[in-house]
Amino acid sequence: MGLEIGITSLPLGERIEFFRTLSSWLTSGGGRMPVNEAIRNTCEAFSRDEYKTLAHRMGRIVSEYDSGQTMFVEALRQANIGFTDQELSVLDAAERANQLRVAIPELVEALEMRLKSTRALYRQLAMPVVGGFMLIVMSLGVAMFMLPMVLGPVIDRKPDALKAFPAIVKGYWFFSVWMQSYWVIPLIVLAIPPVLFLLRNTKMMKPLVEGIIWRLTPLRRISVAFNGVLVVYFMPALVRSGMPTHDVLRAVARSLENQRIASNFRIAANEHEAGMRVGDALARVPLKGSFRSAVEAGEKTGQIAERIEDLKTPYAAEYERIMRRAVGTLMLIVMAGLLPLFIISMYTSLVAPIFALMEF
Repeated sequence: MGLEIGITSLPLGERIEFFRTLSSWLTSGGGRMPVNEAIRNTCEAFSRDEYKTLAHRMGRIVSEYDSGQTMFVEALRQANIGFTDQELSVLDAAERANQLRVAIPELVEALEMRLKSTRALYRQLAMPVVGGFMLIVMSLGVAMFMLPMVLGPVIDRKPDALKAFPAIVKGYWFFSVWMQSYWVIPLIVLAIPPVLFLLRNTKMMKPLVEGIIWRLTPLRRISVAFNGVLVVYFMPALVRSGMPTHDVLRAVARSLENQRIASNFRIAANEHEAGMRVGDALARVPLKGSFRSAVEAGEKTGQIAERIEDLKTPYAAEYERIMRRAVGTLMLIVMAGLLPLFIISMYTSLVAPIFALMEF
């Protein structure tokens, strides 16, 4: 039997398509299609073409649900094709409350916003991060490779020649000598950012990365705004799924990227379960005050989902504004700190050959 290569799990974009397809079947014909038929049609769509390697798992999901012994959410969990605990929590509560037709379209909207926000965040941060990294690499390249080739033969032949060079060239030469002897140190320093990015979601590195983000004001503002958008998009779907409010807060915590904010939601969930009002329990959550006000208004009127839903547009707009301003601040910091170093490197690369020829 040959080895079959293909999709073995669904990334976020593909999971959104799965839920969108399921939502369209559930709501077609005015919502009269049976749930089991909607699930079968969705799984069949994700068993063909590029998804053919998932055909066996999709077939098992359908057969287990049709047997009447397994809930749809449990069939998805056992299939192990990439669905997260947060997504399964929404499905679990919605299925138990017979609210799949209401909760899944809202889950699709929340997941789409998450994907859009994540892509926008990475796109905006790419310029200052990549630009700053390249400036550092080019500056170190001048000291590591260019100066030894240009000035090395001159100083070997005439050691006193260095005294006639400008102070910038002399300083860069000493830095170059240090780099030749301790090249492993800058190599380790340059490797830290990529390693932190690649391992940012591991248990060991996540607290360190979040600690760095929380200490840098521009990054902290982006993180709070980003997680705020996730909350106002996910929480209405969780509330409408029929989940108890304290479980809603725990499910929100599982959906968040920042564990500091998530831990505050877990504490709020425990306090609310112990008898505290939701609005009071959320006082410790570091989101905008409008979120707590919306929850308090919804708690009094029995319309928590509707009041939080009103925050979707302003929070998304606020996230875009904060992200642009914070990225602009980061760009200014990068340019102010690294551009002079790059200019000095370029000046050295132009002036050093001239002095080398004069002394050779």
